[in-house]
Amino acid sequence: MPTKVLIARDDRFFPADFQRRVAADRLGAAPDEIDGGHSVALSHPKQLADQLTTYLLG
Repeated sequence: MPTKVLIARDDRFFPADFQRRVAADRLGAAPDEIDGGHSVALSHPKQLADQLTTYLLG
């Protein structure tokens, strides 16, 4: 099953550096990044939806 990792650059609960490290160590994956904080669905819903749509179609 293909796995994608998407992180919000400005997340202060799970900082981006931490998420990048976990994605690399546990999944061997480089994450895609979008603007926004921990509640990215509230702060940047269009950007999140666009990225998820890209995963679905791509």
